[in-house]
Order: sequence, then C-alpha cells, then structure tokens
Amino acid sequence: MREEYWRAAFWLFVIGSWVFGISYGRWSGGGKGFFLELSRAVRIPSPMQLNVWWEPLVYFVFTVIAIFVLSQLFFGVGAAVFLFSRGVYDSAMIAELEAMMRGWSFPDIPMNEVWTALLIVLILVVNLPLCLWAAHIGTQRSMYMWYRLTGKPVRPEASMKPITSLLLILAASIAVGLAAAFIFSYIQ
Repeated sequence: MREEYWRAAFWLFVIGSWVFGISYGRWSGGGKGFFLELSRAVRIPSPMQLNVWWEPLVYFVFTVIAIFVLSQLFFGVGAAVFLFSRGVYDSAMIAELEAMMRGWSFPDIPMNEVWTALLIVLILVVNLPLCLWAAHIGTQRSMYMWYRLTGKPVRPEASMKPITSLLLILAASIAVGLAAAFIFSYIQ
C-alpha cells in the first residue's frame, strides 16, 4: 500500500475511534466505568475539577505527549483504545457544557460560567485536534517500527518526520496551555 493511503487510513482510524467514543458516551450511557477511568491518561479534567492556575498548562502539554506515546502501543491499537476513552469523556464534557449554557438567560449570564465554558471550548476545539494529530503521528511511527521489525526498508527521514511534527504540536500546546491558565485564573 502506498504511504498516502496509509496516512488517510490512520486519520480514519484515529478520528473514527474518537467519534465512536463520543457516540458510546452520549447514547449508551457510557459516562461511567472502565473507559472513563482509562481516559484519565489522555484527557484534561473539567474546569470544575482543577484547583491551581498552572494545572491547565500541564494538562494541555501532557495529554498530547501521552496520546503520542500510548498510540504506539500494540502497533497503533493503543490509539483506538485511548481515543475511544477520550471520546467517552468528551461526551460527558459536552453534556456538561450544554447543561451550563441551557441555564443562561441573556442579560444575567454569570461571568464565572462564561470563563468555564470558554475553557471547555478551548479543550474541545484546540486540545482535542492536537491530540488527534499526535495520535495520528504516533500510529504512523508505530507502523515504521513494524516495518523495521519485519525487515522492510524505511527511509531515514520518515522516522524523524513524526518527531518534528510532535515538536510543533508541543509548541502549540504550550501556547494554548498558557492561554488556558490565564482563563482559569478568572474562574477562581
């Protein structure tokens, strides 16, 4: 199979796992149990569970690193399991955001809840795509590892490309984590 097809298949694999987790969490009542506990490795807790202003920065960076490393387990199968678990948790976070916004009336919107909603949106709109991208390059790297173990030739630059992409993802995560820490300081 050509490399372009593998990349597309990895994207389908990564995004499909997360979407299936969202569906499971939303419609099957999967907001409890094993997958929710497993998601602790790759999720950012709800803003109501954070205590100190610097915690969003740490979580934004470490979730990306964790999903990159864990997606390489069992030659890419780890990405499906952990992204499914992240999807289960994200469905609960989306439901929490919906419930919070349903209680708002236009002139009397509590600013504390606006900052909390903004932080949840930042998690879902910025951290989640960065995690999906990190999982994609983690599965890609696991495939290169499989090629090496089976003796197939691999171009040297192919194994370094995921690392340079990871550095870009980490830089973006640090920047967004700093913004999230700033927003979180208004919630307290």
